[in-house]
Amino acid sequence: MNNLLTALSIALISATANATEWKLISETEDKDKITSWYVDMTSIVREEEYLRAFLRTSWSAPQYGPDKTPYQSSTYVNYFDCDTGKIAYTANTYFVSTEPEGKPVHQEPEQPVTKLKFHRVKPGSAGEARLLFVCKFRSKNFNAQRSVLINAG
Repeated sequence: MNNLLTALSIALISATANATEWKLISETEDKDKITSWYVDMTSIVREEEYLRAFLRTSWSAPQYGPDKTPYQSSTYVNYFDCDTGKIAYTANTYFVSTEPEGKPVHQEPEQPVTKLKFHRVKPGSAGEARLLFVCKFRSKNFNAQRSVLINAG
């Protein structure tokens, strides 16, 4: 069952990547090394007691993975616990370009919520900006729950 959910999640992320509505959440003020954080507005959904969203980070200067492979953007799924101010990350995909396009240079599969580690965001951090932005939508019913989307698809 977990394999089926993982496969469906990956398919949903792939479909979402093709129909994304990126909204800039925050950006660093250092003009020499700009880091920008975006959320796909069409991806914000409730899942159990969390909000789930598809996000992207872009860097103006190349970043380097452990194997020294350069990348300038990444997409990932965040789960937000709005009540405790915590975030969990999963399904990371890294791209050479500042846009998430082309063949990824590295991918990490999405893990089930039960295996994720939630971390408290630091005040004033990019994580806090993401949490505050996404959690504004927790009481709104503009998107169906993810489980409903998976069952309907």
